[in-house]
Amino acid sequence: MILRYVKSKADWWTNVAHYNLERIRRGATVDKTVCRKNLGRLTRLWLKVEQDRQHNYLKDGPYVTQEEAVAIYTTTVYWLESRKFSPIPFPPLSYKHDTKLLILALERLKESYSVAIRLNQLQREELGLIEQAYDNPHEALSRIKRHLLTQQSFKEVGIEFMDLYSYLIPVYEIEPLEKIIDAYLDQYLWYEGDKRHL
Repeated sequence: MILRYVKSKADWWTNVAHYNLERIRRGATVDKTVCRKNLGRLTRLWLKVEQDRQHNYLKDGPYVTQEEAVAIYTTTVYWLESRKFSPIPFPPLSYKHDTKLLILALERLKESYSVAIRLNQLQREELGLIEQAYDNPHEALSRIKRHLLTQQSFKEVGIEFMDLYSYLIPVYEIEPLEKIIDAYLDQYLWYEGDKRHL
């Protein structure tokens, strides 16, 4: 009896969230509080679905058979061999394009702040780290490479949804230093991959 009540309440809660989303999508006049609450509900529903997906993958996955995995691996090896691929090494400590790649990475990160009028604490911290890296590129590069070599722990990632009222866009919040490291690594891999015609 209690289980049936909990299930019906969960169904009601989910239906109300989707009903409100549909009302907002159609342009009906909806209170701002209802919009905010609905975004919270939809976020929780999304997280629940994602949690279930990951749990099912751990339980039933991977969804690729051994034969398919071997075929994918073999095709990749043949494709790389046909392009005479040589592995991309770890970014060397003295690399002639280091500073240029770092500047490109920092410019790409800084672009997102060109239109922002007001910044929150995390954004100000990130912009400060970007400016610091511009001022001392050699120090920033040595910190990035030290992190790549020694850091082996996962960092927490925050998630919020941007509500465009017809659909939601997930926005991930990543630590500023991690963003700079990822941006540099992305530039390095693109450059080295392009040299190898990948």
